[in-house]
Amino acid sequence: MKIEDIYLSMLGLSIPLAIILSISYPSYFNPIWMTVLLGSALIYGIIGPILSAKNLLFLAGSIPHSALLSASMGILLSMMISGSNLVWSIIFNVILIFTIGLVIHRGGDPNKYTSIFIGTTASLTVIVLYYITNHFYLLTSVESILLGDPLLSTRSDAILIFVLTAITLLFFGLTYKEHIYIGITGEEAKLAGLRTEIYEFFFYLFLGITSATLMKIVGFILTHVFILIPGAAGSLVARKSKEAIALSMNIAAYSAIIGLFLGVFFNLSPSGTTGICMIAIYIVINVAKKVYGR
Repeated sequence: MKIEDIYLSMLGLSIPLAIILSISYPSYFNPIWMTVLLGSALIYGIIGPILSAKNLLFLAGSIPHSALLSASMGILLSMMISGSNLVWSIIFNVILIFTIGLVIHRGGDPNKYTSIFIGTTASLTVIVLYYITNHFYLLTSVESILLGDPLLSTRSDAILIFVLTAITLLFFGLTYKEHIYIGITGEEAKLAGLRTEIYEFFFYLFLGITSATLMKIVGFILTHVFILIPGAAGSLVARKSKEAIALSMNIAAYSAIIGLFLGVFFNLSPSGTTGICMIAIYIVINVAKKVYGR
């Protein structure tokens, strides 16, 4: 059996495990909490390695900052104009992601423009959040998007995450080869007849929608951790793209399950414990690679 098939088999066990634990230990594994965390893990478990293959890790680091500003703007616009703050957040975030993506794809220095992008979004976020807290007194909403607490998720959040996870996995499951091919070969993919602009459009669209949605539900910290660590850990030892994606999704999924248990059992933040689990797995993989080789 190929190693990626083993990883995929392990991944297939994570969802039944989550269901069994939710039924057996409802005080530790509420189905809503589990759906939100596991869905978030799977979304970024597949997107992370693709970002790495496209050599867009600098962009990955800026996405949570973009989503944080968008979440802040969503709250502000919903109070000033009315409407759903999530919808406003998604619209604003998609515009930001497409803007930085367009600049990079037109030949801009990724490190330079990403640094400017992060600095700008961070500064604007502080201004918007300060305005909200001083004019609308919504400190709870501000804290929730900064810290994130999956335990406060509602049934509507769980349904939204479930649908978004299914769509994301379906889309990238069918197109991950094309995305990785575009990332590795660049202009050669276009010369080979691949409609790269279509794939890139939907790639950035999914980045904008998923990051804005997860920012609202699981917060800044977990969004940051999910988008960076599983993909980086998977890329350490994977020999093929399918293997990297499968390993990344495993790391994210099992970290979410263990992190949720530790968070509830020890009365800690599940977002924080999930992140610590992923970091621990990354360290173990890194050490094992150096000791035993590939």
